[in-house]
Amino acid sequence: MFENVAEHLDEVIRLADRCPEKYQIPCFEALIRVLAQTNALPPADRQPANDYAESPSSSQSMREPNGITDRLPQSNGPANGRGAVFLGQHEISSENITRVFHLDGDTYRIIVKDLQEKTNSKKQIKLALLLGVGGLLAGGQPSFSKERLIEVCREYGAYDGPNFAAHMKKQRDLFIAQGSGWSLTVPAQQRAAQAIKELAS
Repeated sequence: MFENVAEHLDEVIRLADRCPEKYQIPCFEALIRVLAQTNALPPADRQPANDYAESPSSSQSMREPNGITDRLPQSNGPANGRGAVFLGQHEISSENITRVFHLDGDTYRIIVKDLQEKTNSKKQIKLALLLGVGGLLAGGQPSFSKERLIEVCREYGAYDGPNFAAHMKKQRDLFIAQGSGWSLTVPAQQRAAQAIKELAS
């Protein structure tokens, strides 16, 4: 356990430093806990192949008007690495995942009909949180591109061009600018986990 923590300590410190000052200590503590838990996870090849593949109706999900598809690398599925740590840490069940995301081989779709938000800005933030989780489950990084967020916002009727960038800038505690996109902070991942549970209930 301690070898794993020592090996990644510099990265933990760097990530914690990227969080807003008031969140740096909780962020550091959360990342250390994640590292400590990583060794307790079973190897990916021992995970059941269909942990997250069940869906009430695949054909129905594919017909959802607001279904957004992204590629999901088979070798790095949601039961692997950081995605598995995220799901375990926040006690998110496979049932919760299949109510929010439709997983089909190497693709995933956001299948939520009602985001349970009234304003475009709040819808945009919730979609950004979901895309971040999608990135975490798909590739191990809680990040997404600006183009992808715009596309999803348009699908959900929540794209507000003149204020799009301002909505993200106001949420500095949740999103860190990363190239032409954003990455979720630790507080954002916590909020995303809560949003998934609420949307799945």
